[in-house]
Formats: sequence, structure tokens, C-alpha cells
Amino acid sequence: MLKEQHPTILEAVDLVAFISLNQDIQPRPFKRESDNRVCFEFTQDVRPSIDAFYRNAPTPISDFCKNLKFVKSMIYNLRGGGV
Repeated sequence: MLKEQHPTILEAVDLVAFISLNQDIQPRPFKRESDNRVCFEFTQDVRPSIDAFYRNAPTPISDFCKNLKFVKSMIYNLRGGGV
């Protein structure tokens, strides 16, 4: 029987952008009810990418900046910016 895996919840946009780039998966943004902050949920196992992030694994800077911009736009859109 498989053990149920809980999703990984993160707030740090730089870490979220790195994981999204490193594992080619998109996070699901949501507003946390307790403090109304935007967080990101990953349903896959992202521990290898988190370890790589803190080991300063080489990453193409232009791709990282593109993903970082995309993650920040998710926050802006979820908060209802520009409306």
C-alpha cells in the first residue's frame, strides 16, 4: 500500500521558480486563509530540487529570471492586481 504524500507548500518565490525550472512542473498558487499570503503548492516530491537550490546548482540565469517573472505574475494575478 502506498503512503499518502502531502503536498509541499512554499512561500519563497525564488525557490518556487527554481523548482519549477529544475523539475519542469507548475506550482498551484493559493491564498492562505490565516494571513492572506500567496503560497504555492507542489503535489510532486520536490525535495531533490530544494537540496539542489541550497547547494547552488548551476542554472541558466535567463531561464530562471523568466520563471521568476512568471511566478511573480501568478501572485499579482491571484491578488487581483490591476483590477
